[in-house]
Parts: sequence; structure tokens; C-alpha cells
Amino acid sequence: MRAIWITAGVAAMATSGCVRAGSMAGLLPGEVEQWRPAEPDGLYDADTLYEYIDGAAEVYRALNVRAVVGRRYARDGEPDILADVFDMGSSEDAYGAYHHDVREGEDAGIGQESEYLGGSLTFWKGRYFVCIMPFDETEAVRRAVLALGEAIASRIPGEGWPPGLLDVLPQAGLRPGRVHYFHDHHLLNSRRFIAQENVLHLGPDTEGVLASYGTGADAKATTLILIRYPSAAGARNACGDFVRTCLPGMGADGVSRQDNGLWAGARQEGRLFAGVLDAPAPDDVTRLLDEVFETQQERGGRAEARSVP
Repeated sequence: MRAIWITAGVAAMATSGCVRAGSMAGLLPGEVEQWRPAEPDGLYDADTLYEYIDGAAEVYRALNVRAVVGRRYARDGEPDILADVFDMGSSEDAYGAYHHDVREGEDAGIGQESEYLGGSLTFWKGRYFVCIMPFDETEAVRRAVLALGEAIASRIPGEGWPPGLLDVLPQAGLRPGRVHYFHDHHLLNSRRFIAQENVLHLGPDTEGVLASYGTGADAKATTLILIRYPSAAGARNACGDFVRTCLPGMGADGVSRQDNGLWAGARQEGRLFAGVLDAPAPDDVTRLLDEVFETQQERGGRAEARSVP
């Protein structure tokens, strides 16, 4: 399923854990294109989000969601529109929430990145991730959805930074719509299965980026995984366990032949780990790994997390 955030409806809640979500209601306009709130807002935090989007809440929890406000808008003779605003706590995690799905739809020019697809609008700005979904698409609905997105974006103060790890991603062959951000191994496995066990020692104090590479629509994607650890020792231990578990045949050149006939490799320098999977040739593995660490050195190791309050 492409859009993990699709919801069945909005139910009002009043709990102490939703105070922050209640204050977020100011990000939602009272009216747009004659669509008005149809019922009280739904207010949620990380513990109650399952009640709103059961089956998808864990994605947002894995990206440190703080609070969510949902509002259903209605207009006589037109489909209803749902608007959800997620406070992810940091711009990196807002980026991660937006990029959990593959993003290759129309750019709506709203927020810092946006996608308009199938009548629905998603975007991120600052520490917020926003989803706007109509029950059906008409020309009036399209105008309202885009106007609603612009109104919400204008109410979000300032902008944020995407994850610093993006600064060292090689650009040649990169598929921009297939870059994903994560902290834990469950979220990584949801995009590219690595192992049942947490062999990369992922957790709340790590951050990672998974990126796909390839030319042509039908090309087999090569996967690059970058992970920043709190310490060099942590990165070294994770790299060792990854190699032992996933690349047992890796040679001195850091490259290994996979069971599927493709190539893989891994390298660690300082706090940064890089792994390549499903490359068509050994040289492709080496090229990606070399470029990552050469870029890291050129930038003086400054590709760090950058948050805004």
C-alpha cells in the first residue's frame, strides 16, 4: 500500500497526553474554499496514535512522533477532506515521515518537499509532516486540497534541515524519490530486509539513510545504507557484525558476491558505516563506498544531524 497514513475517520479525544496536539490545531485554518470543520478535532500522541491509524502508527513512533492533530472538513455537495498534521519533534524526522513512502508524484511546490498524487497532498516543513486526503477528487476538491496545504504551510514557522547524512550521498544514479530515513532496524527492514536480528545495532541514538541507485525505470536497484553512530567503537562493532552475518565471504577488498549473483560490500570510518547491496559489479560497490568517504573527508566530517526546535 503506497500511502500508509490513510485513515478511516476522526474521533475527538481529550487526554493529558494530547495537550501539545491541541495547541497544534492553530496550524489548521477554520475554513478553506467553503470547506469547514465537520466535527471536533482528533488529538493524539505517540501512545494513542494506534487508535487513529492502527497498522501504521509504528512507523511514526519509530521516527519519534510527538503529537498529531486530525481534522475532517466538509462542504455541501462535495467530498469531505481529511487533514492530519504530525509534530515529529525534529526536521530530520519530519523528512523521514515524508520519505517513508516512495515519492515520485507531482511536486505541488508546498512546504520544503511535497507530492500531489491521486487527489492527496503530502509535504513536510520544519518539524511537521502533513497529509491531506479527500474522500474523492473533483476540480473543486483539488483546489481546496492545495489551498489547505498552502494555508497550513504558511502557519508553520520557519523551515528545517533534512538529515545531514544526505550530504554524503553520491548523486550519480541516485533515485531521489527512493531515499528513506530511519533509526531502528524494523524501519530499515521495511524498506530493505537485512536480518531478523538487529545486526547493525540500531536504536534511538543512531540515524540512517537508505538510498536506491540505478538508471532506467526497470533497472535493478542498488542499495546504499549510511548509518551514523554515537561513537566510532559503535560503528566498528556494527560493521563487524554486519559483515559476519550478511557478507561472510567478503574479501580484503571489502566486496562480497551475494547469493543472487549481485555484489555487496561494507566499510566503516569513524562514526560512519556504509554498506552497499545488490550492485551489478564489484567496481560499483567500491565506487559508491569510495565516494561516500571521500565526500565525508572533504566536508570535514560535518554531515551531522541538524535539528530545528
